[in-house]
Amino acid sequence: MTDLKFSEQDLGALFLMMLIATLLFGLSGLIGMLVMQWFTRQQYAKEDIAKHGISEIAASRLGGVVVIGLAMAFLLAHYISGYTFSDVGPMGIQIWGWSAFLLCFALGLVEDFYNDLLSPQVRLILLASIFALVFLLWPDIIPSDLGYPFIDKSMSNPALGWFFSVIFCVGFINAVNMADGANGLVPGIVFLNSLIFHSVIGTFIWEALSIVTGVFLLFNVTSGRLFLGDAGAYGLGSILVLGGFYAVDANWVSIEFAAVMMSYPCIELVGSILRRAKARRSIFKPDNFHLHNIIHYRIKRNLKSKVLANSAAGLMIACGSSGVAFMGHYMNWLSPLDSAWGWVFIAQVGIYIICYLSISSPSVSTFADTSPSQKD
Repeated sequence: MTDLKFSEQDLGALFLMMLIATLLFGLSGLIGMLVMQWFTRQQYAKEDIAKHGISEIAASRLGGVVVIGLAMAFLLAHYISGYTFSDVGPMGIQIWGWSAFLLCFALGLVEDFYNDLLSPQVRLILLASIFALVFLLWPDIIPSDLGYPFIDKSMSNPALGWFFSVIFCVGFINAVNMADGANGLVPGIVFLNSLIFHSVIGTFIWEALSIVTGVFLLFNVTSGRLFLGDAGAYGLGSILVLGGFYAVDANWVSIEFAAVMMSYPCIELVGSILRRAKARRSIFKPDNFHLHNIIHYRIKRNLKSKVLANSAAGLMIACGSSGVAFMGHYMNWLSPLDSAWGWVFIAQVGIYIICYLSISSPSVSTFADTSPSQKD
């Protein structure tokens, strides 16, 4: 069933979002906004309120389907219109890259429609199997010249390079999934990184992703009614991590710059593992002690809006992580190939630790313990 009843407030907000999307992204923005609004009115694949310990309004889990579906539609439209893609593979994307993305997307989609059908351990095994096969068939994408002798020696070893690449990709995708729920956090990270990749690599896939994630970002932070879901987190996570591998291996960006681009998911994942291990809890057991949850809790105490506190927390972290790489690149502070970005990443780690220790408290712990657990 579809609920198509709109209040005057809903219509006003929708009109404003469509106007801004059209001004920023043209006809693609308008189409994207209408499609996203339609999906939020559907009754299937709904997200439980407060499941992530941060959202407080009912939302759809199919944001990833919308984002990826629109990006694919734009790719297909350009292909039909005669746009020339590179000869790397279908529409300029290497065939094994397509394979990893589609398999990860499908795995997440199953979970979106049949929540908790697969245990976290089974999903980890399936993700590991996907990337194990992809890197076995596509070993050229594994970076082996990172500028650190010990790491380069390990990554140059076929078995070790394959093993570490699989572990990193699985961890990164789960880190992206962990962050979904804070409005604007994951879409903000994907949007900013897509702009960067389009600037340094130039392939159309990154332009298409920057458009659709930009529209989704606008819709997400203003309404809070559409999450990326597992399909979006797994699909977009696989695109980001493989794009990062490709850009580093092709010497488009340095490993240090890539680390700043992807900083929050990576830092939060490691922090969560260490935090759970210290508390003698399973590192696979989800919780709501993530930095974005704590920041949201602090902001929410001073705001009445159910959406604004969530969106403020997500945008704040996205700007402080991937936003630093975006601004540094576009303002020409440092070249994307400069190893000095490593110091920026170290600073981000330090800021994360300081923020976490300074704003976490027993009251926050009580809040997180009593909130529904986030599935990461």
